[in-house]
Amino acid sequence: MSTKSAQCEGRPPAPLAPAWHTGALIGLIVAVATTGAALQDRGVWAGAPAASSRILTMYVPMIAVEGGLVAYVCRIGRPHNVLGQLIGERWTSLRPAVIDVALALLLALMIGASEWYARTVGMTSSPSSADVHPHAIAERLVWIAVAVSVGSGEEIVYRGYLQTQLTAFTRSSGAGILLQAILFAIAHADQGASTAARFVLYGMAFGSLAWWRRGLLAAMTCHVLIDLAAGFAGG
Repeated sequence: MSTKSAQCEGRPPAPLAPAWHTGALIGLIVAVATTGAALQDRGVWAGAPAASSRILTMYVPMIAVEGGLVAYVCRIGRPHNVLGQLIGERWTSLRPAVIDVALALLLALMIGASEWYARTVGMTSSPSSADVHPHAIAERLVWIAVAVSVGSGEEIVYRGYLQTQLTAFTRSSGAGILLQAILFAIAHADQGASTAARFVLYGMAFGSLAWWRRGLLAAMTCHVLIDLAAGFAGG
């Protein structure tokens, strides 16, 4: 029985890795977030990078970092790859695929409306976040790869690995969902306190969706759609 199935039936899943493995990842997330927030406060990232350098200085590193995190949670420090366990139940027929896509679209619209309202009332993201958005045609093409890698990668790391681990350690699905959402918000703390607060709610929504659907496909689809829309709308 899959890890996600165990969670949905009320039984805590078995940990996929020892506590040190999870602790090291959490420590890295907090350290990177703290450094990023400090640099943002000091204005180190003031001003948008030139369009000609955005792909190499921002997009390629984003893809590489996400790939490294996914490799860590799926393979490093363990005897076999657990990517399949983290993703959970797959689409074996048309019906679950349609349900997952419909749920992904609904949640994406809700999060999009929340972000639109936040911008309307002045709770905007930081300049460092806005500067990531593509402008030139080449940037928009590469942004598709960024959205897919970051959207799917963050779901694997936070809703797949961390939610499973924290649920196993606390023996509570609710605690696992909440704690991974807090870490998800911390990872985006450089975008400002109001954005981080919203990301707690978004992380809980993604986590609840993954728990309910016994897998990550709906959450991954939603996350990729949101990142695609944010990039193209912002550019």
